[in-house]
Amino acid sequence: MKGKKIARSIQEALLNTIEESGASIKTCCEILLLTERRYYHWKSWTAPVKRLAWNKLMPKETAAIVDTACSEEQADLRAAGLMVYGHETAKYYCSPSTVQKTLKKEALAAPYAPRKRKTAKKPDVRILLTGPNKVYCYDGTDFYLRSGLKVVVVPLLDIFSRKNLKNGVYVKSFGQKDVTELWDVALFAEGIKTEELTILSDNGGQMKGGFTRKHMTGKWEVSLVYSRPHTPDDNPWIEAFIKGMKYHPACPESFETVQDVIDWVNWYQAFYNNNPHSALGYVRPNEEHKGLGDGIRTQRKENLALARKERLAYYYECKAVMVQKESGNRLEVVHNSFAIC
Repeated sequence: MKGKKIARSIQEALLNTIEESGASIKTCCEILLLTERRYYHWKSWTAPVKRLAWNKLMPKETAAIVDTACSEEQADLRAAGLMVYGHETAKYYCSPSTVQKTLKKEALAAPYAPRKRKTAKKPDVRILLTGPNKVYCYDGTDFYLRSGLKVVVVPLLDIFSRKNLKNGVYVKSFGQKDVTELWDVALFAEGIKTEELTILSDNGGQMKGGFTRKHMTGKWEVSLVYSRPHTPDDNPWIEAFIKGMKYHPACPESFETVQDVIDWVNWYQAFYNNNPHSALGYVRPNEEHKGLGDGIRTQRKENLALARKERLAYYYECKAVMVQKESGNRLEVVHNSFAIC
């Protein structure tokens, strides 16, 4: 019975059984797996005395609160309003919580519905990925010099073509003005209709600030979408790009100056945009961004079909030669056998 809660009725039944058994208390406790200390604790138990709170509301106060709550003039008041009314009219003096408890006890309290916490929705941008220059994304990442100085790199990426459009490099930190200037240069260089463009980012102050939103939606008329807080999976494209930039085998282990960081970012941009990408069917991001991806993938399928036909013809040709050689060997064996005879 150790560790188990026993009802009082069962306790009394066990105590009576031990007393009527005639055996010693120690023996009975061992049989029932009950400690002697617990036995004496049960035996010395007394019913708790019901106490009356000294500051409990008097009946006339409770009646005053109920009458006030049921009156037409104060029917719309909640607990706090009824408390104020009671103090001002000197009908009763109590706290809002006491009024609320009284109303709840008398079934007069208004139903309480806790406010639902607003949760950000997952940005659904995949349905917009119908071609290049439809959805861009960006984020910031930190590089550190040997001196400990922080250098922030902000890459811009086209999600559909995976092309690295441009990179901003800033010392220590960057602000909303830096973000808007970076996008001005990138969008002007692309020369596209920005009314159909959507830009995805996280909830950083530089991305979600009022100045940035006003500039991007006012000047460029783009749609801004933000990922959920603490959810990097909402923007996996830029996260994967940043990981490749920071952990590429050619990335220096350390940087001496800010110019070294700029040189590395420029080198990686050229390397990345001209290197076949697995997500594009091993088409280069530059080619996909120009709209050449479908043609390249179609041509590769045709090349594979042509190579399959050539291999099949070569297979049958080799098989025919092997059959001819085998039949010639059989004739030679038969001819030699006749010659021996």
